[in-house]
Amino acid sequence: MFLQQLVNGVTLGSTYSLIAIGFTLVLGLLNMLNIAHGDIFMFGAFLGLSLAMLGIPLYLALILAMLGAGILAIIIERLCFRPLRKAHFLMPLLSTIAFGILLQNVATQIWGSEPSRYPQTTEVAQFQLGPVLVSSIDILIVAISIFLMLGIDQFVRRTRFGRAMRATSEKAQTASLLGVDINRVIIFTFFTSGALAGVAGVLTALVYLQITPFIGIRQGLIGMVAMVIGGVGNLRGAMIGGLMIGIIEVMNDAYFTASYRDIILFGLFLIFIVFKPEGLFGKKEP
Repeated sequence: MFLQQLVNGVTLGSTYSLIAIGFTLVLGLLNMLNIAHGDIFMFGAFLGLSLAMLGIPLYLALILAMLGAGILAIIIERLCFRPLRKAHFLMPLLSTIAFGILLQNVATQIWGSEPSRYPQTTEVAQFQLGPVLVSSIDILIVAISIFLMLGIDQFVRRTRFGRAMRATSEKAQTASLLGVDINRVIIFTFFTSGALAGVAGVLTALVYLQITPFIGIRQGLIGMVAMVIGGVGNLRGAMIGGLMIGIIEVMNDAYFTASYRDIILFGLFLIFIVFKPEGLFGKKEP
């Protein structure tokens, strides 16, 4: 039973890691939190749902959900962040809260407030590996998540544009003087962040098989928890934090009761914020 739950936890945690990386990219670049990130996740899930209902293949729905969510993230940057860069730090935060609530209500008007069932767009195969039962959906979710996570990590670390992103996050003014197009870097970062949230939305819907306009609230909070546990600003830490939360959540449901789930997760969140704010892999502030 333990190995089965471990596989389930890694599958779920992979989607949390994608959300956490999206938070980390924006926070690391602008030192600002995009509270609407969870609602970008929700938008991606519903966009994938609409495409699936039209008979669009899953791979194409994933790509289009990434593009749509990425564009939505750019719109949020243009409306909620760019005009407020020199304002009090709370202003962008409050504006993204408002934008997130707006998205939830728009989604309610379009898709309704009741849970929407996700159609099965691909045949699911089951594989028995000793005591562990693994589905083709589990393999797909983990494979896509690992590919995207490692791809983003290597892109940021090894490419010229990735170096520009790191330079901007460390000292935007200096990076601008060295010829880095700051606005271009910010737009790309928001697009990437949104695209990751969008694909996470579709993949999560494949796990739960139903979604609501308010699914992004909890998923966004879990993404924040994963980011803090892994270490704010640390991409690899966000990946590991997401996997840890997925495993903790599934193990709790299997061995205890689901009613303890959020008590454990957000209690852990509070412990890290108070006693280890740099997280497991972040740098301690001097």
